[in-house]
Amino acid sequence: MEPAEIAKRSAGNFLIFVACAFVLWIMAGAIDWVAQIVHLSTPERLTAVATSITSSSTLQALVSIWLLTAALAIAFPRILTPLSTTTTLMFDVGYGILGALTGFGLAIGLFGGGWTIFVRALIYSAVIAIGFFVFRKWLSVAELRSYGQARWIIAAIVALASPFVLLWG
Repeated sequence: MEPAEIAKRSAGNFLIFVACAFVLWIMAGAIDWVAQIVHLSTPERLTAVATSITSSSTLQALVSIWLLTAALAIAFPRILTPLSTTTTLMFDVGYGILGALTGFGLAIGLFGGGWTIFVRALIYSAVIAIGFFVFRKWLSVAELRSYGQARWIIAAIVALASPFVLLWG
């Protein structure tokens, strides 16, 4: 699959999930408002949900897994072919999750809950997309299969970055 096709599909997944998450948050807010009127919820409930989303380590875990998988594929290119379907699926699902978090972040920010989720999701999304295309441009599949020293250095850097992102992302 060509990088342009991957970018188009990933961008589409991302935008669909942004829109769905945004609408979901609006619907949840409306339902919570009605529930508050009939005393089935409190004003803190939606804030608690927003806080839970903000404090979760979903983004860090997702990026860490991507990095470690990329390092594995760089270090051992023979497994790149079996991993290509898995990696593509992980990239699509991951961008869907980042899109959903971006949509939630946008809705939470617009309704006064702060912009932390939105900004973090956008930063992670941009870094992953830029990293993917730089990697694809810098190291082609043919260069990966040549078993050069640069491949091992890049794999080591990416693999070492993975736990740091998980712990301090």
